[in-house]
Amino acid sequence: MKKLMVALCSAATFCAFAEETAAPVVEETAPVAVEQPAPVVEEAPVVEAAPVVEEAPVVEEAPVAEEAPVAEPAPVVEEAPVVEAAPASEPVDNLFWGFGNYGIYSGYQLYGSLVNPDPTLQGYIEGNMNLNWDDTNLGYVGIGIWSNTDLTKKRHGSYGRIFNEWDFNIHWGKTFWFDDDQTWGLDYRTSIVWYYYPHRMYQKRKAYGETDTTMDWNHSFALLNPFLIPFLDVVHEYHESDGNLLQFGVKKPLSIDCIEGLTITPMAVLVWRNSHYNWCFPTDFGDIHGWGAKHGSGIATLRLQIDANYQISEHFGVFAKVAYCSIVDHDLRDNVDNVLHGDSYGDMKDFAWGGVGVTVNF
Repeated sequence: MKKLMVALCSAATFCAFAEETAAPVVEETAPVAVEQPAPVVEEAPVVEAAPVVEEAPVVEEAPVAEEAPVAEPAPVVEEAPVVEAAPASEPVDNLFWGFGNYGIYSGYQLYGSLVNPDPTLQGYIEGNMNLNWDDTNLGYVGIGIWSNTDLTKKRHGSYGRIFNEWDFNIHWGKTFWFDDDQTWGLDYRTSIVWYYYPHRMYQKRKAYGETDTTMDWNHSFALLNPFLIPFLDVVHEYHESDGNLLQFGVKKPLSIDCIEGLTITPMAVLVWRNSHYNWCFPTDFGDIHGWGAKHGSGIATLRLQIDANYQISEHFGVFAKVAYCSIVDHDLRDNVDNVLHGDSYGDMKDFAWGGVGVTVNF
């Protein structure tokens, strides 16, 4: 029994000693675990200091770059079509310059009258030289050539077919600016045109020893401005009877912002002729009033037209145009209804006309 008591006391003493030695170990290790993470947590605020990233709103200040495009809407671009429409406005530092076009058309339309209702090929090219004297712009002089080719045999007997008309001209022009910014000005051009019909001239020469030709003296005026451009063409025809014709109207070149290089030009044109100018109107082919071919002066035709030009590159482009033409003179309409048959030279009261082709400038 005594031995048992001694053993129990020894065991109790050993347990007490074990608890005393184990507790301090826990107390010593616990503080170490608590003290070390703490500094890490305190230094973490450095991450919070990263709000420097919030200062990145400097990126928001980049809208300055977005505002820059305000400089792009330079109205000069919109006014450029006016310059293109007036050859005299070409830069004076280019000594030689010119332009041309070639296209296919639904018919041969002249002054709002349909000369040939069948398809044709037509083209024009001109070259110019600027005239400068002692830093003074004296305008420009040049030559131009226009041609027509009928694509059907409708007029083959009288006019031939391939390149059956050539029109040659010599001209002088100048723009008289009213302001230093060159936004308002009067564009003027005078030209002498000689009409050459190879087949008809051959026929006349063979049969009668004479030729069949025509010559015009033309004057063209246009009031250039950023708004609506009025224009006037004065034609004196050295044909059989020295007739006079006026072509006047308004037009407005419009640049299309969403398509760079595209210009749309709507226009309205009226043609007035005196009683002597009749060869391209249906007065020369019979008359129900018995006045003869040369009756009446006044407004002959109306033409409503839209031109579209797209500049592909510096020197090349394409074009399309469409027009509605109508004879407005009552006597002429009467003549078509009662005397003519509606399918020959100048012999349609109302018709649509148009064409497409390519352009070049140099």
